[in-house]
Amino acid sequence: MLQKILFLLSVFAFAANIAFAQDDELPPPTSKPQPTTQQPSATSKDPNNFQGFQKSKKVDFSKFIIEPDFYFNVADNEIDLGFSPYVGYNVWKGLSVGGGLTYLYTGWRHLAFTDPASGATYYANASWNTFGAGTFVQYDIWNGFFARARFEVLHRIMQDPYGSVTVQINSQNGTYQVLIPKIHATIPALLVGGGYNLLRSKNFFLPIMVSYNLLSSVTNNTYSIYPHDWVIQLGFITIF
Repeated sequence: MLQKILFLLSVFAFAANIAFAQDDELPPPTSKPQPTTQQPSATSKDPNNFQGFQKSKKVDFSKFIIEPDFYFNVADNEIDLGFSPYVGYNVWKGLSVGGGLTYLYTGWRHLAFTDPASGATYYANASWNTFGAGTFVQYDIWNGFFARARFEVLHRIMQDPYGSVTVQINSQNGTYQVLIPKIHATIPALLVGGGYNLLRSKNFFLPIMVSYNLLSSVTNNTYSIYPHDWVIQLGFITIF
């Protein structure tokens, strides 16, 4: 029995001696362990190396051109108001492309009928509504001078006081109702010409322009906002 105990003690001492010898060969512990493998660089093309979401390029607002056209006029028995804002973007040097919307309202009080027997006069309120959209290509030539081609399609809803107006009179109380025919017309226009920006700004336009309507000969100019082949405009206002 004593021999077995001594044998086990000797085996245990031998194993402990080997374990302590292996611990002496290990490097001392450190608070900053070195990486055992090389980390992938930020420029690595490894598809599994997620780089995170990249920020997209910001829009260069200095390349936008804005033409905030509006119109307001009050005259005897008439009011006109409208807007036609156009926005373009410089795609190459002085070349810009863009588009916009148009709305124009005209309302007036019109002498509809005069009764030759009694001399009584009857008036009617008439209105025109014009709306549509368009696109343009513009090239800046020099110091505010530019060339432009603009295509637009405008739809008009018009009460025609010069048409077959009828007056319904109530003889009992003297009231009356004026019936004015309504006209619908869709009219395209293609204006090609040039002008000058009165604001002398690269981004905001108040142009005075001279253009030729290439579609004038194939459209009904009676109901067009451009009644002539040649068009002279100051901003949104058609001078001629």
